Amino acid sequence: MRILQVNKFFYVRGGSERYFFDLCRLLEKRGHAVAHFSMKHERNLPSEDSPFFVTTIDLNAPMGSGSKMRAAARVIYSYEARKRIAQVMDAEKPDIVHFHNISRQLSPSIVDAVHSRGIPMVETLHDLFLVCPAHSCFVDGQPCEACTSGDFWHVVPKRCIDGSRGSSLLGCMESYLHAWLGLYKKIGRFIAPSLFLKSRVASLGWTADKIVHLPYFVPLGPDYSRRTDGYVLFTGRISTEKGVGTLLEAAGLARAVDFVLAGEGPELESFKYQARRLGLTNVRFVGYVKGDALERLLEGACCVVVPSISYENLPLSILEAFARGKPAIAADSGGIAELVRDEVTGYLFDRGVAVSLADAAERICSDHGRRTKMGRTAREIVSREYSPESHYQKLMAIYQDVTR
Repeated sequence: MRILQVNKFFYVRGGSERYFFDLCRLLEKRGHAVAHFSMKHERNLPSEDSPFFVTTIDLNAPMGSGSKMRAAARVIYSYEARKRIAQVMDAEKPDIVHFHNISRQLSPSIVDAVHSRGIPMVETLHDLFLVCPAHSCFVDGQPCEACTSGDFWHVVPKRCIDGSRGSSLLGCMESYLHAWLGLYKKIGRFIAPSLFLKSRVASLGWTADKIVHLPYFVPLGPDYSRRTDGYVLFTGRISTEKGVGTLLEAAGLARAVDFVLAGEGPELESFKYQARRLGLTNVRFVGYVKGDALERLLEGACCVVVPSISYENLPLSILEAFARGKPAIAADSGGIAELVRDEVTGYLFDRGVAVSLADAAERICSDHGRRTKMGRTAREIVSREYSPESHYQKLMAIYQDVTR
């Protein structure tokens, strides 16, 4: 089968891109011809299809009024993306097109281009863009579901996108226009990695047979379950919605527990200052870490922590820890509870409640035997339920269903 995989970023920015590249490699290993479509960027990985990629757009860069108007038009409906994906389809002749994150930088104009050629389409939902113009259902430090019934206008007075009324108005227009044009209705199946995300999208009126639940996959990594004495490890974006503030408060309550935070983000310096102000000698920021350095951090951790106060889909950071025999403590938020089985593969704590997080951290760090057993159970579950082979078989069934 010839498959065109589409994502607006062609370098690893987060979990959705890691899944995108892992899936491309998985399909290629199984003998499929995989083509790519994305946006040009200096950090992009190599691809034979890169000449077809659309020109770079940075929506956060300073722009003049003319450039802002052109960028806004492209966000709503990109004729360049529609033209260029047609060119890559002419060259690669795919049997199916699989979308991932396409809004804004690519826009659903590419859905029109594929639909006009009668090529089947599926899309993996990596966030809440179908029900929230800001893609996150999160504003002013709290989850928000004001727009989830299709009332997208709420995004404007709340200034949900970058705290800007202008950006929020553009997001509002984008959501209403795409809904009115029915662009996403042309996609044969949506793939929801979590049941939480499936239920949120279904609440907007999508029929159950249109949305298929298929979790992410991870290969088994090295087994670190034998080494469980260490620190509580956070990996990810250093930002409010990821619960870093709650984590620092918990560190102040559980001073016998060491915490290591690996990652970058716009609020990194602010949180470093907060840690110094609170005198948190048990907290260490190590910056962005990947590859072997990240493996060493995982090996030396007693567990990972995911303290998000925003809705999470299905965090790959948890699956990757489980695949290495490490348990997790995590906020009961979004799809997290579908991964972390309380007192079996880790501990769930109340979202945004520092006392609850501190209690979970102290419990898991004080019981060597319990956390070792949790880590081994987590690794067994990943091997059984989140393996590449299982994911491949289920994905091919979806592909075959829509191509019929």
